[in-house]
Amino acid sequence: MKLQELDEIYSLLKSLNIPVAYLKFDKPQKLPFMVYYEAGTEIKGADGHNLYREIEITVELYSDKKNTALERKIEALFSDREIHKDADIYISDEDMFITAYSFTIYQYI
Repeated sequence: MKLQELDEIYSLLKSLNIPVAYLKFDKPQKLPFMVYYEAGTEIKGADGHNLYREIEITVELYSDKKNTALERKIEALFSDREIHKDADIYISDEDMFITAYSFTIYQYI
């Protein structure tokens, strides 16, 4: 079980040297950029006590074209856990691609 906090995830993503923010930016960004956010939380325990949180994290990469090299760098950042990569999405109105990843982090309560 890999324990991690949101600020650690931010630091890892920031190491890729592209803009990154939790859920949204305050102003428009040039492509590529990333957002990350909690997609859900399950609190678990035993013997009537909550012991830890399982937090589902989503990381979304926004780019003007398919960027396999950058995708592999994101995957390498989280190679110590199972990662799910969703199908690529193209947003024609914005002329951009979204590549989304999800994984679980754990926090003791």
